[in-house]
Amino acid sequence: MLTIYAGTGAEDLGDLATLTIDEVRRAADDMSEAEIARAKAQLRAGLLMGLESPSGQAERMARSLAIWGRVPDPAEVAEHIAAVTAADVRAHAEALLANARPALALYGPVDGAPSREALAERLAA
Repeated sequence: MLTIYAGTGAEDLGDLATLTIDEVRRAADDMSEAEIARAKAQLRAGLLMGLESPSGQAERMARSLAIWGRVPDPAEVAEHIAAVTAADVRAHAEALLANARPALALYGPVDGAPSREALAERLAA
């Protein structure tokens, strides 16, 4: 059936869910220092670029208020980003795998979406 979602990847939801879980598992096992350095650089760049426009600043402030109940100074956020270690990433990934309770929020043609049970089994594997 042709829909507005045709070709957008909606038909690959099961593969995407599996790949996402497998990448979290890989992060727990062997996230490299180079990958972490790239992610940190991307986060810092996004933080700084977001400060260049009023809408970017408003989005950052709203997100910060929603998550932490306060708006931290960008320098504080940059310090936290810089302080992340490979051990931190691995520990967080391990905690996600051990404690995650899968949830799905789907819109559009979702016939190929895995069940919550299937996701939980993949997490537990």
